Amino acid sequence: MMGPSSETSPTPVNPTSDPNSPYYIYPNDYHRQMHVNNNLNDNNYGDWSREMKDFLLAKNRACFIDGSIGKPDEAEPDFKAWQRSDAIIKGWLTTAMEKDIRNSVKYATTAQEIWGDLEERFGKESAPRAYELKRELTTMRQDSASVLAYFTKMRSIWDKIQSVSPIPKCTYGKCTCNLGKRLMESKEKERIYEFLMGLDEAFGTLKT
Repeated sequence: MMGPSSETSPTPVNPTSDPNSPYYIYPNDYHRQMHVNNNLNDNNYGDWSREMKDFLLAKNRACFIDGSIGKPDEAEPDFKAWQRSDAIIKGWLTTAMEKDIRNSVKYATTAQEIWGDLEERFGKESAPRAYELKRELTTMRQDSASVLAYFTKMRSIWDKIQSVSPIPKCTYGKCTCNLGKRLMESKEKERIYEFLMGLDEAFGTLKT
């Protein structure tokens, strides 16, 4: 006759001590840390948001801003772990903002709410900013700089224009028109012309 089973249920793993969990807190994590090159201002949302998102992805925390992990009910066992992690991420976001922007989101209750508010305000196409960048692009000249330095400066402006005025994409689920690809090819040709127009006269034969 067999005795009672001696098997026991496995002890649940505390999510804050599991390195694979988005709730895991590293020893050097605290909320007043700067993790991007520049504070968010009125003109750099595209660059800032990409840097911040890459950092959060590396930290396994992007799920707190993209809605993958919602706020648990207070009665749920993960609530305290979520609350602690979300507070740290809110600190990372607000530390990397200029004071006026930081003050405008200080009453947001979650990191996702802050991220959504910033995207709503700064993520849409900005006609004045796009015009300013286009104007800068049309007046750019090599001015005896190296070709590499000239290209790097021009590429920086192209990237900024793309961030405030992105190439439209077809949203039809079964699209076969390759609209995005065709628009990108057209944009690349336009960039070649812009680059050539600003080269010094020493490169005249290349222009033709």
